[in-house]
This record gives sequence, C-alpha cells and structure tokens, in this order.
Amino acid sequence: MKQAGILLIDTDKAVTADIVSTLEAAGFQVKCVARGHRGLSRVYESRPDLVIVAEQVPDTNVEELCSRLQELSRLPIIVLGNSQEKSHEAHILEAGADAYMSKPPDRVELVAQVRSLLRRARGPQSPSTGGGPGGDIPMRSARRGDGRGGLTSTEFRLLSCLRLNEGSLIPYPQLMAEVWGDREVSHDCLKFYVRRLRQKLGRALGSAGFILNQRGLGYCFYKTI
Repeated sequence: MKQAGILLIDTDKAVTADIVSTLEAAGFQVKCVARGHRGLSRVYESRPDLVIVAEQVPDTNVEELCSRLQELSRLPIIVLGNSQEKSHEAHILEAGADAYMSKPPDRVELVAQVRSLLRRARGPQSPSTGGGPGGDIPMRSARRGDGRGGLTSTEFRLLSCLRLNEGSLIPYPQLMAEVWGDREVSHDCLKFYVRRLRQKLGRALGSAGFILNQRGLGYCFYKTI
C-alpha cells in the first residue's frame, strides 16, 4: 500500500521536526515548506494526501490559503494555532480547514486526526489512488522529463494548475506564485514555459483542450467538447 503523503507548512523548526518524526514513525511521508505560496506550488508538484499548516506563516493569510487549497484540490487540511476561542476555530473551519489543533499538537491526537481525515477523504476509492491534483493529467508519469518529450516538474505544476482551474482565467501573478512559490520569475519566463508545454504535449493536449492567453491578463485552460 502506498504511504500517504503529508505536506507541512510551518516556519517553526522545533515544532516541524517533532511533527515530522511523529508522522514518519506512524508510517507517513512528510515534506516541509516554510511559506504559503511555496506550499501551493508543492501541492501541484508532489500531490500530497493531506496538508498541515501553521496559522502564522509568512506571506500567507491562513484563511485564504485554506480556501485556495479546497478550491483547487479538496485536500484535508489541519490548521495549527494557539487560539482558545471557539469562535476563532469555527472561523478557520468555515474557511475550508477540516480540523483546528493547538500548537504544538499532542502526538497521539495528531496521528489519530490525520488517519481519520485520510479515511474520510479516500471514501470508496482505492487506497493506492493519489488524492492530490493532476490525477488525469496527460503524461503525468513522465513529468520529470526523460528525453522523450516528458514534462519537467515545473511544466507539470503549470499544467496541473491550468487544468484544475479549467474555464477560469488565472492572472499572470497568481499563476506564477502558484507554480514557482515565492521564487521571483518574469512574465517572459512564464511565456516560455507555456510555449514549451504546448510544444511537448502536442496532440495529447490538443485532444483534451487548449491553453488560451488573454493578452495582458492571464491564461485559461479550455476543455474541448
């Protein structure tokens, strides 16, 4: 059975180390990032099964991050915070989180919560099926690039983001933030990757849809009928 993947977004190294050791001992694979935008790009890249995010993360409003993650991938989300107010916890849950836990979380409670949310998220699907985005992306198995037209990890994240927002215009800044995280890239760099993506996928993409550029605004993926 495939190990479930957990994405942890937090800057607190001591808490992060404890959470990683706890979850890995329980049989999970854990990847860590320190910023929210980088976390979004990691969702496209590694397709985790669950996200744990600290309430105080640089460059990120946790409510907006939860909302964005739910909109794109419907991943289970655990928010770690220090508020004792039930109204605050309710606000976080309404924003899209599935659970609110004190930070640092109790180890036994954390493992139990993760397992519970993963069981709920899997539902009737096979445990070996990835719960993250991009499951139906053409050529996903070749996303690292193998010299035969496969996608690089950046191209894969870009295509995943476009297809998960099918029919909706994604502004250039938002697309660059979600694909590259907090790394600064130029508009020309984005255009270059879109052009390479179109060239590499060719018929594979043409049979499924096309990428439209709305000049001065952003890109949009349309599925063919």
